[in-house]
Amino acid sequence: MTALVAASAIMLALGASSLWSSWWYRRRLRARLAAEWGRPREQTRDMDAIADRFRCQDVALRSIDDRTAADLLLDAVFAWLDRTESRVGQQALYRRLRSAPRSLDAFEALVDCATADAGVRRRAQAALARLHDPSAYYLHRLTRPDAIDPQPWHIVYPLWTLAIVIALALAFVWPPLVLVAALGLFTNIVIRIVTGRRVSSQIAAFRQLGPLLSVAHELVPMASAETAAIAGTLQDDLAALRRIGAIARWVSRDPTTTADAVFLALEYVNMFLLADVNALYFIGRQLQSRSAPLARIVDAVGEIDATIAIASVRSGAACWTRPRFVASGEPMRLSDLSHPLVEDPVANSIALAPPHGVIITGSNMSGKSTFLRTVGVNIVLAQTIHTVFARGYEAPVYAVRTCIGGGDDLLSGKSYYLAEVEAVVSLLRASERRDAHFFIFDELFRGTNAVERVAAAEAVLNALVATRSPHVAMVATHDAELVDLLRDTYQVFHLTDAIGPNGLTFDYRLAPGPATSRNAIALLELSGAPEVVVRRALDRAAALDRR
Repeated sequence: MTALVAASAIMLALGASSLWSSWWYRRRLRARLAAEWGRPREQTRDMDAIADRFRCQDVALRSIDDRTAADLLLDAVFAWLDRTESRVGQQALYRRLRSAPRSLDAFEALVDCATADAGVRRRAQAALARLHDPSAYYLHRLTRPDAIDPQPWHIVYPLWTLAIVIALALAFVWPPLVLVAALGLFTNIVIRIVTGRRVSSQIAAFRQLGPLLSVAHELVPMASAETAAIAGTLQDDLAALRRIGAIARWVSRDPTTTADAVFLALEYVNMFLLADVNALYFIGRQLQSRSAPLARIVDAVGEIDATIAIASVRSGAACWTRPRFVASGEPMRLSDLSHPLVEDPVANSIALAPPHGVIITGSNMSGKSTFLRTVGVNIVLAQTIHTVFARGYEAPVYAVRTCIGGGDDLLSGKSYYLAEVEAVVSLLRASERRDAHFFIFDELFRGTNAVERVAAAEAVLNALVATRSPHVAMVATHDAELVDLLRDTYQVFHLTDAIGPNGLTFDYRLAPGPATSRNAIALLELSGAPEVVVRRALDRAAALDRR
């Protein structure tokens, strides 16, 4: 009797502790969500895990290649945009930034829903926070046909567990069976250790399946006719996975809403009785036959989280607009365009149309590379999250390809020039396709001599904007000769600078025509170079101009 009272007291204490933990967690979550709305989040991100969903998808669905993503600093842009609550939300947002344009109308409708109804948004965020465990990064892998391969002999696991439970139950009648049950429990620990390496990743992801389905149930109210392309099948898919959900909840744990003591107790029960291994056995074939609805649920939950993140981005942005897309070959018009990562940015406007390109000139540090990235990033954001950091955006849909940053490839032994040549050739081949491309270059072929650099750059840039081409090319250069050679096919702009009392200054304003300032030698003088060096440089520059 005393033992029964003690056990009851322990259970009551654990229940009270769990309730207190859940209440305290929800209170802190609400406060955090309110404080962070409209603001970027500073946190450590596992970019390899975040990109795992994107890298596992069909190559044909990818739009932004690794070189372009690196040139445009897309990982940093993603981190600034990322206000998601779940791991699948992070993956969905990253995947959207790197994939071909899709379901923008449904995406916009979900963003509007999160913006207009704060109550719906907060409930969705609170639910999505349950998928914060890093194991949720690998939920999508459960949708692979070979994710779980149950074998006939795996039936040994549930039979063995059943024998242990029976031994424990009969021990009240025949106490020696306690030793048999203890031996069985010890054997289970050994089995868990031996099989841990092989099935641990599957089990870790599988244990997030219960929370995923629970979250999906809470997000069903966000499904509507306007959001059908993303969330339209949630209810039907959940019905198809009802049996899987019932089994998955045996082993699903939510450490964020469960008291530590309760969580630890349940973990011991799971380990001693191999609950997760048994669940995998019962659910393995079900997962194989239900992989399609599970994949849709993973994507829908992640996409909804991503739309809430973009609603937060828009809420805190000083200037943004929705893009207007026009037919291929129509002019592009960008008004007061800025880069989301630049503090207090200087906005610039530009209008251009194929088959003409654009040349940007200006001195070092005048902002040429930043302007190239500003245009490229905003094209990507327009086509993926339907959000542009500008007053106005009107353009066709473009596939963006770049050749901006780079260096010697020490691992493969390639020089900077050879690596750049290979990148440029791949862009030339891409230009042979019918879909419109936006090509961005920064100082083409800087790794070779001046004559060959200008000649090769002129040939490449003219080829990209050939007659009747739907493509646009934008290039930054210091080469005045290249500007002269391309006057008939490329508009010329420059970013201004000036020498003042405090040295070289920039206003980062885009102006028509080539740069006319000659500030490099003046800056040499301001920096304290010997007078004889400055005089010789000025004389040589004048002689080269005459030649």
